Amino acid sequence: MSAANAAHEHRSAHHRDASPFTIAAPDGLRLSAARLGPAHPPASVVYVHAMLTDSTYWTPLTECLHQRLEGVIAQIVYDQRAHGTSEHPDPGGRTILPTLVDDLDTVLAHAHGAVVLVAHSVASLLVQAWAAQYPRRARALAGIVFFNGCPEFPWCPTPDIHAKTRRSQRAARHLLEELTTYLFEPPLRYRTPHRSPFDAIGGATRLENLDAMLADLAVYSGAALTDEAASVLRAVPSWVLTGQLDLVVVPSRSQHLAERIWGDYDSVPDAGHSLPYAEPAKACEPILAALEVAYRTQQQHGGAV
Repeated sequence: MSAANAAHEHRSAHHRDASPFTIAAPDGLRLSAARLGPAHPPASVVYVHAMLTDSTYWTPLTECLHQRLEGVIAQIVYDQRAHGTSEHPDPGGRTILPTLVDDLDTVLAHAHGAVVLVAHSVASLLVQAWAAQYPRRARALAGIVFFNGCPEFPWCPTPDIHAKTRRSQRAARHLLEELTTYLFEPPLRYRTPHRSPFDAIGGATRLENLDAMLADLAVYSGAALTDEAASVLRAVPSWVLTGQLDLVVVPSRSQHLAERIWGDYDSVPDAGHSLPYAEPAKACEPILAALEVAYRTQQQHGGAV
């Protein structure tokens, strides 16, 4: 077993049925992943984490759904490149959005049965780019769930934030501290024994976190929902759920996303940007709705989910 797999197995130990595995990205970089549930299920849910987190961000939600469905479906989480225990690109290498799109498509190839795709925050932009790049496969999804999703990048970094100067480092550090505050505020009433989602980034001001944030900003800051992607997503049952107190992606942006893709929209009172982590029971609902639609569709076509 590789060191990455061993580490992921340790982090996923609270999932008795979790199976860590490694996925080779198209360029050969190794991505850490884990499957909760059967290897060949009637349906699978695939999760895509956002900036400043990793696959463990989904733990409260995947555990809740696993219990609700008694483990009959599979749930797949993965660490995006340079996050969690996945490999980092070579020094000097630059990650671009099409690379993450191809990574996601490779991960989805490991899902069986009816597939529901779930994304949080700016990862919704990754899903939108994937839908535009792979429209046939996107239309084949059973459903898509966006938590705190957005149709365009929600922040406006200063123009020089990517420059390697002392001033830009101060600006980047300030932005990172601000984002980590807004990501997990207002104060969460944690209903599970898991760590705070803030722990996933290991402290706001560490240099590696600044580098990771700058890399993510470079990937996502110019991304936006295109008419082409919106047209594809309109063919897929979709749900957009947000927190009324979200200070990162304000609810009006999530509602605008739902309107453009003709998705079902709702918001949760007293919830912020960490809705799927802090409110796993409520976050289960749109995923269950997507699985119900998949079940009914399969029944109409003589199959089963």
